[in-house]
Amino acid sequence: MAKKTTKKKVAPKKAEPKPKKAAKPKGPTKAAMVSALKEKGIPLPESAEASEIEHRLRYWKSGMGYMIRIHRNAGGRYANHPLSLLDSPRKALYWLPDSDMTDMIIATRRVVVVGRAQEPSSNMVVIDVPSDYEQRFDA
Repeated sequence: MAKKTTKKKVAPKKAEPKPKKAAKPKGPTKAAMVSALKEKGIPLPESAEASEIEHRLRYWKSGMGYMIRIHRNAGGRYANHPLSLLDSPRKALYWLPDSDMTDMIIATRRVVVVGRAQEPSSNMVVIDVPSDYEQRFDA
């Protein structure tokens, strides 16, 4: 009786691995942005969306906003100025976040700063920094 010889099956050669693409740089995570907001003392937005958090990080300086009343009407002179955002009745009390936009409004001396508060009350008109602030007001 002759022994049967079995041939080993040869595995097919593997193709060369594809080169990996370079990792895309990722933006800051939502958790990192939330912790940055907390460090500055800025309250989290109710929606808690990443775009809202990023907006606050970009424009707000601290959590203490300004309570403002209009002292004099803006007039045509301030048509392309953030002061034009304050368009409610003259006696209205506004709450604006601590930001460059608020500094520009206060610098006009056409408003009276009533005080500062962490969060607006229910009777205040809240004016946030518009998302198109830089294009709209050339800031």
